[in-house]
Amino acid sequence: MEPWRGQVVPWRRSPCSPHSGPAERQSRHPAVMGTLRWLCWAGLGYLSCCGPPRVQAQFPRACMTADALRLKRCCPALGTEPGNVCGSLQGRGQCQGVRADTQPWSGPYTLRNVDDRERWPLKFFNQSCRCTGNFAGYNCGDCKFGWTGPECNVRKPAVVRKDVHSLTAEEREQFFDALDRAKTTVHPDYVIATQHWISLLGPTGEEPQIANCSIYNYFVWLHYYSVRDTLLGPGRPFTGIDFSHQGPAFVTWHRYHLLLLERDLQRLMGNDSFALPYWNFATGRNECDVCTDQLFGASRLDDPGLISLSSRFSRWQIVCNSLDDYNRLVTLCNGSDEGPLRRRPPGTSSEQLPTAEDVRRCLSLREFDSPPFFRNSSFSFRFVLLLLQSWLGRGFSLCACLSAKHGYLMLLLPICRNALEGFDKPGGALNSPMLSLHNLAHSFLNGTSVLPHAAANDPIFVVLHSFTDAIFDEWMKRFNPPDNTWPEELAPIGHNRLYNMVPFFPPVTNDELFQTAEQLGYTYAIDLPGSLEETQAWAVMVGSTTGGAFIALATLVLLLVLFQHQRQRRGFEPLMNVSFSPKKYMEEA
Repeated sequence: MEPWRGQVVPWRRSPCSPHSGPAERQSRHPAVMGTLRWLCWAGLGYLSCCGPPRVQAQFPRACMTADALRLKRCCPALGTEPGNVCGSLQGRGQCQGVRADTQPWSGPYTLRNVDDRERWPLKFFNQSCRCTGNFAGYNCGDCKFGWTGPECNVRKPAVVRKDVHSLTAEEREQFFDALDRAKTTVHPDYVIATQHWISLLGPTGEEPQIANCSIYNYFVWLHYYSVRDTLLGPGRPFTGIDFSHQGPAFVTWHRYHLLLLERDLQRLMGNDSFALPYWNFATGRNECDVCTDQLFGASRLDDPGLISLSSRFSRWQIVCNSLDDYNRLVTLCNGSDEGPLRRRPPGTSSEQLPTAEDVRRCLSLREFDSPPFFRNSSFSFRFVLLLLQSWLGRGFSLCACLSAKHGYLMLLLPICRNALEGFDKPGGALNSPMLSLHNLAHSFLNGTSVLPHAAANDPIFVVLHSFTDAIFDEWMKRFNPPDNTWPEELAPIGHNRLYNMVPFFPPVTNDELFQTAEQLGYTYAIDLPGSLEETQAWAVMVGSTTGGAFIALATLVLLLVLFQHQRQRRGFEPLMNVSFSPKKYMEEA
């Protein structure tokens, strides 16, 4: 399935479209709207003053044998000693039963025992290594993120994720070299399944249907597998299912996805201080400022939908793009090359990227998520963040309403999670339009980036999601939400607090990633705008000050009038007799 042939391709199952046309959007002059908003808040202000374990997926190569799959047991030995299962001889872990979430889910997916991702990963393995302390990994041979040392008891210095535009020439070259090497280097530990679980052992029952793939293609495959359809038969997909979008897990799933790639690149480059950069796409512009040959590749002159031949990324082939073919053949992506990267040619759309004000609005939302914990959740930070990441087009309509709870005008915005993710439609089918931060960023790039199952092929995906994670981290630091902020039940499948994120293995829950980045061993060199509430508080303060000054001025005028009246009654005489010319200042006297 070709993702782009000169036309704008909608984001599959969640197309992006603005609420208003270009003419209407252009009529909302940002300076005028900003001034009106400030005056509104100022006036109202005056009136109101009186470490999770390291896990990956699909599965460790050591566990993809016919015997291990039949026993549903993935507990490899650490080192060369066969009896050192899960590092048990060093006290690092034990082979135990897998814990899978049993709470009910909600959302469009109402089937049971049909999809092999239900109660992940029990269809494949019901025993795995459970590591103690800060030990981690499929054989407990690693440390949790943020920890180091032989006993994993030393805090690792946090790596710093920087703006991709601020990287030194050396840092920039190292980052792009790492991506290029990851694209061609076979993953040392993990393989991918090429068939669904019921056919995983092949026609003879002795031939596991698996394939090696490169480190970066493995990163792509993880994203594809989390969003792929449920198959009810050849060519009969059920599309209303998504384990990494359209629910609370959007923020934690993509956070972990990036952590895995970051660690793989650190090991590939032999540099523990290596950090993924981010792309601050909240520029409000109509251009992709990272689509240059010095960064992620400009457009080709002879075919603007392709990457410039001067860029290394023009040689990249995408994988996991032919979703319709996989559904028809009842198979999975096997990591084969399926064509070149594509993006929207420059100057072919009037869409614009989000602005700093959009980020500010997102960070003003205190509530993480709300029922039904889906794309139609209201007042959600996740919703606005997805909108931000998907923005890259304008027309986000904000409804102003008077809040009885707070007693001042507030903007009717979605809850934090839904806002960050980028949904704006309050209801409708899974293919209803969405826009704003995350989703519209993908829409703006178009081409390969616009299809969820293929989007991770474009390396811009890495820096786009890194910025989204930076906004999420800032929100976590500002509001310090308690654990019970995350729903324990009745979120869409895969999105409950204790659900094991699909398809990471050994299992890791959403809850384990719901913490600040610093606790996970990294930070951001970023200065995000203050929240809308801070802006409103400042407006309230200015409004109060202005109101007070107005009262003082009115009092002064009144006193002057009284004084003049008294002076006239006394027969006041000026100290000097002066005559004034009636001509204006700029005219000749």
